[in-house]
Amino acid sequence: MVPFTGRSKDTTLVKNKPTPVGFKVWVIAQNGLFIRWMWHVKASPYTAIIVELPKKKPAAKPQQGKKRKGRPKETIALSNTAGVVIHLVNMLPKQTYHVFMDNLFSSPNLFRALREAGHGATGTARPNCGITKELKLAKGKDKAGASGFKYNEVAQIAWKDNSLVLFLSTVYSGADDQRTLKRRKKPANKGAQSKPIQETFGDAVIKVIPIPTISASYNDEMNHVDRGDQIRSYTSYEHRFRRGPWQALLWSFFLDVALANSFILQLKTSQPRWPPYKTLESWKRCISDALFIKFAQESGARKRSRAGKEEDMNDTQLQAGAAPTF
Repeated sequence: MVPFTGRSKDTTLVKNKPTPVGFKVWVIAQNGLFIRWMWHVKASPYTAIIVELPKKKPAAKPQQGKKRKGRPKETIALSNTAGVVIHLVNMLPKQTYHVFMDNLFSSPNLFRALREAGHGATGTARPNCGITKELKLAKGKDKAGASGFKYNEVAQIAWKDNSLVLFLSTVYSGADDQRTLKRRKKPANKGAQSKPIQETFGDAVIKVIPIPTISASYNDEMNHVDRGDQIRSYTSYEHRFRRGPWQALLWSFFLDVALANSFILQLKTSQPRWPPYKTLESWKRCISDALFIKFAQESGARKRSRAGKEEDMNDTQLQAGAAPTF
């Protein structure tokens, strides 16, 4: 959300958010780096989309006494929110991607559409997103342990952590051999969960335990957009914009994203031409100093504090005070 409290037909109100009013931006990111984004505007051309599925070969004639199944679906209808994911992925260079998302976007239809487009997908799911009835009941009863179902080439997995978490994935199956060792802190012993917690941890405060790989990967790869927001918040432009939507977009989004992206890139480069800057504040100071060195010109005709017109100086005086190049 780009904060803006002035008049604009494109502002959005999202309650219970740190920035409830402003311009909403859909972003696809990696390691905090904002790669592509879309504006959330009213009457947007990015509406619900229809994804065509490859036609399957007709099945053999059913045996006598058996009913013929209905015709297989040849298209998938996606909601406006799910369509945002498809549009953002299509903006990227033509490669195979593994997309992680939260339960706002996840649905079996979206994951199947991404699979047909050649991309993998993993995310948490809501009970009303179109998952199987068995998983809905498991979520409602908050069963312990892990279980999984496969529906239309999309694995639907339930795993009990502090509470039952529902996952959808076209990459992970949730099988017993897909486990990753992770250090976990001992939760508070409360209620019905105290006995299994005590059996697992005993007297240890921290223990390395195997958890499903889908959960470990999701925890590692999610929140990349939030990481970018967090980096930008450290040195944000503390100003509330009430007039001129372009000012909010320019100073609170475009400039901040450009600075944060360049900061992340100079940290990630393998062979930098300078010692990497560890904080965004020091990186901004470096850019500011470089801009002044590049474009500021020292006058040789008079002191800085003396008033006067620059056109009074001749070309030789300007050349004498030229700044060095980068």
